[in-house]
Amino acid sequence: MANETDNSTATRGAGGKFAGLLRNPAALRLVGSLFILELGSAMTTVGLPLLVMQRYGLGLEVGFTLAARFLPNILLGALAGQIVDRYDPRRVAMFAALGSGLVVALFPLTTAMWQIQLLALAIGVGYMFSFPATMALRPQVIPEGSELEGNGLIVTAERVPKLIGPALAGPIAAGLGIGWLFCAEAATAVAAAALLLRLPLLERPAAEAPSAPAAPAAGAGRSGPAGLRWVAAWARALAGGARELVHMVKDDGRLSSLTITAFTYMVALGLGRTFLAAYSLEEFEGVPAMLGYLLAAMGLGGACGALLTARLRGWNQGWVYILGNALEGVCWIALIWTGSWVVALALLFVAGVFESIASVVYFAEVQKRLPTQLTGKYYATLVPLSDVFLVGGTVAGGLLVGVAGIGWSAALVGLAMAVPVLLLVSRLVPEKRLPAASAAPAVAGGVLS
Repeated sequence: MANETDNSTATRGAGGKFAGLLRNPAALRLVGSLFILELGSAMTTVGLPLLVMQRYGLGLEVGFTLAARFLPNILLGALAGQIVDRYDPRRVAMFAALGSGLVVALFPLTTAMWQIQLLALAIGVGYMFSFPATMALRPQVIPEGSELEGNGLIVTAERVPKLIGPALAGPIAAGLGIGWLFCAEAATAVAAAALLLRLPLLERPAAEAPSAPAAPAAGAGRSGPAGLRWVAAWARALAGGARELVHMVKDDGRLSSLTITAFTYMVALGLGRTFLAAYSLEEFEGVPAMLGYLLAAMGLGGACGALLTARLRGWNQGWVYILGNALEGVCWIALIWTGSWVVALALLFVAGVFESIASVVYFAEVQKRLPTQLTGKYYATLVPLSDVFLVGGTVAGGLLVGVAGIGWSAALVGLAMAVPVLLLVSRLVPEKRLPAASAAPAVAGGVLS
């Protein structure tokens, strides 16, 4: 009876926090901006490969063009974090959105493959700044104590456009032409930036304000050309930030484990993408566009799971994260034994629910543990490395499916999701209560979610 009362109280509290967020103009503007931006990006994800194939046919050019969007973040993502943390992340997110919108509008005007690839690189530069800037804005618009509900709304705003965007892209491309898909993203980028223009922010405690750059030591200004001195100072600041993040992650067992399993999950995701393409062709060759249905089912599950997570507030969040990843892995493994497209869609819907629950817990736990002034640097360091693991998993998936076949590939995808979190149970489950004084720690004593 006591547990039922506690769960009922937690559920009512979660509903009240959701209602409070829906009355919070700052949270609504951030969620709305992210939703609109992702909607346009989802349409370009459909339009870009179609444009390349329509003009130049199939070949390596398609792969190189799509990969070009990831290169800036892999190579220079950590630098973007320095800029996000030094300047107003709201302005950084606005300029990144507007810049990406302008670049996307130029795709229909290109006349050569190298021009398309150059624009794809430019889109990657915009994403390199927009994602850490958006993450840095979360603690400034989501009140303390509402991390789970706020991140649930944000994850929903990321997942739902992945369903709506491709659904809208088909009629637009068929009725108006592929070029209009890029015009649509340009319009959504302007709308997303407009929502951020008057974003009201919570007051940041003085202890969390970014510190001014340290003054150079005597004589340092005369040690070489100004350009080289600036590069050296930037490199030292970058290295110091990386050391700080590593030390902070290492000191918090749950945070370090969340970070490690984020990387292993990206390997599993890369394997899963390749597996699903082969699975849809081999097992359901009689069902046209089965890959799209499978991805849509997982996306729908993701949107539902993000909204359900707040109901698990009364649970130990470490266990929720572990179960989310482990049960998603079970769903992938179960695909081996189903020959029914209905069951396959149901399994991937459930997998999407578990994936989304784990994602919400991840973001909420990071937000609770990470000082506000380090949010941009954390995600700017995490995302490029995650992209490397994603690319590695995708390449490995291509080799695995060809050598081991569908069954073993599904098993490996599921194991790659479940095994790492199960190995880290002892670090993910304990709740680490931080003293109030550690909310904005010094470099040596910080913790990091």
